[in-house]
Amino acid sequence: MRSEQVPTKPRKTVAFVDIGHDRGVPGLILDSFAPQYDFVEVCPSKADYVFHSGNGNGYDILRCPGVRIYHGGECVVPDFNISDYAMAFEHMDYADRNCWMPLLRMYPSAYASLTAARPDPDRLLAEKTDFCSYVVSNLDDSAPERIEIFEKLSAYKPVLSGGKWRNNVGGRVADKIAFQSKSRFVIAFENFSYPGYLTEKFAEAAQSNAVPIYWGDPLVASVFNPKAFVNCHDFPDLDAVVAEVRAIDSDETRYRSMLAEPWFPDGREPENLTAEFYGKFLANIFDQPHEQAYRRNRSRWGKKYEKRLTTMVFNPLLQFGLLAKERLRKLRGKRT
Repeated sequence: MRSEQVPTKPRKTVAFVDIGHDRGVPGLILDSFAPQYDFVEVCPSKADYVFHSGNGNGYDILRCPGVRIYHGGECVVPDFNISDYAMAFEHMDYADRNCWMPLLRMYPSAYASLTAARPDPDRLLAEKTDFCSYVVSNLDDSAPERIEIFEKLSAYKPVLSGGKWRNNVGGRVADKIAFQSKSRFVIAFENFSYPGYLTEKFAEAAQSNAVPIYWGDPLVASVFNPKAFVNCHDFPDLDAVVAEVRAIDSDETRYRSMLAEPWFPDGREPENLTAEFYGKFLANIFDQPHEQAYRRNRSRWGKKYEKRLTTMVFNPLLQFGLLAKERLRKLRGKRT
């Protein structure tokens, strides 16, 4: 009797540059969205496929000859002169080279709460002992709206601040979700407002089963159910937002109805947030013959672009000399 052979998975050599292993990003991307391949992590200079971001130096990717896939956690537009593909915040139709992947998709437990059925609202109401909570630790170079909303809401009722910034609960909280779960509302403000820039803040407020007070992505209502949260982009200013929060807070029937609403419109996960969607995007990259998977310009002008960047980043003295030489040439041209 002949035993059946277990089919082997296609083997792909990969590397991760400027992407934190500490948050488990490699596993989240590959195991969650491309489990049909056997991935082997190798030295970046030898990998057929290299995932990278703008973190760290940000230009180490220039030393990697493989197919480059950008994955960013911050509001940075990918440079398609450097990257072949991108999975990032930008809503951009660019053939098969780009797909929208908001950061909240990289927080599995928080994202799972968005697709799960909402708990019994009466039980949730019984657990809500606080008005509003806010967890933020760094406001350097951040949107002033993040400070403004805290101060305006605090003028109405105390807002518990559990992060490093303006902490008023005796120290930074160890469990953000447990802390937020006691609150009726959670401030979920991004550090910047940009279409598509949607981080974990909304998802973690949802995981806490509070009503998010959200500001950041002006397109958020096309993703989430507007009946389930306070969308600051629906109001002319933050004073109007605070008035809306006060109205909801004083109307128990209305507040309860918001706790019962699904997070996604009609309770349906958007197709462009599903694991299948990201799986198809990656499969298109990995299933092509390797040489055909490149998209960036690797001919004359593409090489010149990368050479200039490489010189600027890794050989600043040479760059200074080239700039000085060009400046001198222009000065001589003016004198003649």
